Amino acid sequence: MHVEIADNGPGIPAEAMLRVFDRFVRLDTSRTHDGNGLGLSMVKAIVQLHSGSIVLYDNNPGLRCVIKLPIKIQ
Repeated sequence: MHVEIADNGPGIPAEAMLRVFDRFVRLDTSRTHDGNGLGLSMVKAIVQLHSGSIVLYDNNPGLRCVIKLPIKIQ
């Protein structure tokens, strides 16, 4: 199963795509927005806990996030 989320916002610079998964990383250098920089690091931890993967892509404009999770049939 996969989930894809996309927007047409400012996106994430290519050089920061992997860094945004680190805890406490914030790309807003002026710190004008609230937050702690934990969102994507928590998402990645949860996805990996379920043996899945998460990848970010440029949506031109914006960001596209693809989450893949294995389907377990019992």
